[in-house]
Amino acid sequence: MPQLIIKTADRQPEQFPLSRLRVTIGRSARSDICIADAFASRLHAEVRKEGDAYWLQDLGSANGTRYNGLAVSLPIPLLSGGEIQIGETTIIFEDERLKENKNTTFISDNTQALDPSMTISLARARSSTAEILESQFSTRNELLGLISKVGVALLSSSGLDDTLNQVASLVFEAVPAERCVIMLRDEAEEGGMKITVARQRGMDEKIEEVRISRTVMDEVMEKGKSVLTADAQHDPRYASQTMALLGIRSVLAVPLSVSETEVFGIIYADSPTDKSTFSEEHLNILTTLASVASIRVENARLLEERIERERMERELELATEIQQRFQPSAPPVMDDYEFQGISFSCYEIGGDYYDFITQHDEKMLIALGDVSGKGTAAALLMSSLHAAIHAQVAAKTSLHQMIKSVNEYLVENTPTNRFITLFVAELDPQTGIVNYINAGHNPPLFGCADGTVEQLASGGFPLGIMPMAEYEVGQLEIKSGDALVIYSDGVSEAVNPKDEEFGMERLTQVVSKNLSASASGLRDKIESALSSFTQTAPANDDITLVIVKRK
Repeated sequence: MPQLIIKTADRQPEQFPLSRLRVTIGRSARSDICIADAFASRLHAEVRKEGDAYWLQDLGSANGTRYNGLAVSLPIPLLSGGEIQIGETTIIFEDERLKENKNTTFISDNTQALDPSMTISLARARSSTAEILESQFSTRNELLGLISKVGVALLSSSGLDDTLNQVASLVFEAVPAERCVIMLRDEAEEGGMKITVARQRGMDEKIEEVRISRTVMDEVMEKGKSVLTADAQHDPRYASQTMALLGIRSVLAVPLSVSETEVFGIIYADSPTDKSTFSEEHLNILTTLASVASIRVENARLLEERIERERMERELELATEIQQRFQPSAPPVMDDYEFQGISFSCYEIGGDYYDFITQHDEKMLIALGDVSGKGTAAALLMSSLHAAIHAQVAAKTSLHQMIKSVNEYLVENTPTNRFITLFVAELDPQTGIVNYINAGHNPPLFGCADGTVEQLASGGFPLGIMPMAEYEVGQLEIKSGDALVIYSDGVSEAVNPKDEEFGMERLTQVVSKNLSASASGLRDKIESALSSFTQTAPANDDITLVIVKRK
């Protein structure tokens, strides 16, 4: 996997695998790679994957980014071994795929085992359990002493279901049972059990209806004890209507556990009244078999959980990458104007959306939306908003009609308990005129060069609530030195360890004091003030900032 190697003067080199589409580098703790370098900006640079290549982009840093000694002004492709310089920090990009590997390792096919006594014959592992048992044991007593060798048969099991069915087959071969049932704890239901195997001797089909004495189950699962009854019809401990109706004569039940206190399942076997009864020897055999099988069953169960967890993680990584692709790959470049946008999700994926879209008449559309809720559901709705806005831009729809159409689309396709707040603005770069609509979003801040800051009022309901909602179009003129700051409520409603909100007053003060800074400088000042305020308190919502500054 491609990686970055971070080298600083006061510590050992650190490796950072590039497993994400976008990796931010800077002094901020919110950066994916946080470097304690006084010459680095809080959000300094970004490494982004495009196809199979990786590109380096400066994020408007104060002191700049250099690659192989050259200043980075536009996104530049990275080559393996390339050197990124940020302040006094050196970062090496490594990608083994780009290196020519001339060394080929051959493995001899006549390797001998170091210790023949530790070698398990594959041919033997593939033999049936019956063959193993018949070849090794002539009496039940011998079987009891060496039954742990059934572990060899379990080595061929490939998954949990296969392992459990193999265990059931071993039960039929080890004891004279006519029915075998294996149950495991149901993690989805507290105290619940689920039947994983239920078989009749000589039949591969699963028994459709299974009834087991609750007393037997409690004895095994709650107390961790094995159960033997040679005459269930007359045993006062277990005699019940269930036993009578099923005509059960003998019962064996043993726990599946990895420790004395952690019982995760049960092996149950019974025999009808006209068959042979179980003895203490059978109980010992089944208990020993369960002890051997427990480790294999638990390993198979944990393996399936890990495989499922890894599958979910891969899907989450893919969802994160898709969502990151919705964000602009770089801020637009325009004479007399600076644009900056950044978003931090409080979970792996989030519900905030921001965009810069150049329209057919060369006007710039700037948008920031916030979906109610968090996580996967919010991210799915955010993708719908992204698609709807881009479709309206492609259709050359006016700003007012665009928002009405997007609202109607979301009303029809959004659950009633979900909505989206959105601020969208249309900038005419020639005149500096900005037409905007605020659909229930936090009021953006408009800072003038003289230091005054005003809030832009709301212009309508959030999207996805009322099908016939009307939206008011506001207008302002952005002049030299002015800045428009758009943000999500993850900024204004961020809390510190005392549960105090950052609030509009603090945000307004930061903007007012730093209007002379560039768009990226203003972004960093806001992020810095936010980090200082929240300290170690975890983010409770996605944080997104969009800044438009006229030079």
